[in-house]
Amino acid sequence: MASTFNVELDMREPPREAQSRAADALIEPARAVGLRLTKRGAGELGYRPKVTFPFLVMLWHNLNGERMTVRFEPGGDGGTHVTINGAVARNKHMMASDTEHWTEALGTTD
Repeated sequence: MASTFNVELDMREPPREAQSRAADALIEPARAVGLRLTKRGAGELGYRPKVTFPFLVMLWHNLNGERMTVRFEPGGDGGTHVTINGAVARNKHMMASDTEHWTEALGTTD
């Protein structure tokens, strides 16, 4: 089974701008934990396992429950509170649960 993680941090931009910037900034950090952006919604980004060959490997990751959701909510002083939660393969859990892995890309404070 996939290992769950939860990271919370703050960004200076308002939620809409923070989400727009995060969609681009999180491409590489998400790829490093085996995920890719698959869904953009109001105040939320959704990630699923990246497409791989053979297809059975990707199917296994999906059935294993690997995914990630990034939520953007109004924070103090006009900023944004960002919550990143999900589940990844065990060998990627340490990286995914490390706040610095995400803050480096987003240029945020924890």
